[in-house]
Amino acid sequence: MTSEFNDHIEKFINSLNENLPEIYYQAFDFSNINDSRTQLMQLNYDKNKVSFLNLEMIADMFQVFTAVHSALETNSSKDFGVEVPHRLSNTRSIGDSLRTFGGYGKPYVIVISVHDRVQSEELFEKINQIENVTKMTKEQMQQCMTKNIDNIRRYYFGTTSDQEQATYQNPIGEIVTKMVSSKNV
Repeated sequence: MTSEFNDHIEKFINSLNENLPEIYYQAFDFSNINDSRTQLMQLNYDKNKVSFLNLEMIADMFQVFTAVHSALETNSSKDFGVEVPHRLSNTRSIGDSLRTFGGYGKPYVIVISVHDRVQSEELFEKINQIENVTKMTKEQMQQCMTKNIDNIRRYYFGTTSDQEQATYQNPIGEIVTKMVSSKNV
């Protein structure tokens, strides 16, 4: 099993080096909106090129880049907007993945786009024009991710003791490894 796991990891890393997708992203603060789902659904966007994610469940952008790359490499019948949250999840249930990682109805949303830069920026600007929605800076994004690292770790690993948590030398690496292995092994 260890050899098979290492083969999967090596194959995945090689695919990252070969086919780097152009990924554009912007985080938004929807905390002052009552119905962000309706607001986002009214936007005209390509579901095969855009995904809305719950920023509070993201530990690091590497986690997102890994999920995006994996979603693009998969020949799935699911929309990109569904496949990315599913790739972030450690469950095979699409519904559970969307409830946990989907951005609809969440206070802090990161929008991932694999459109070209111009189309991505146009979408981000449309979202920014929604009343009471603001773009988040990179620092605000990082604060949100750092603030929620314990919840994210609990999601992927369950309840862990302080002693077990101390053994995690690279919690983000552990999270991404768990995320990738739950879908690829």
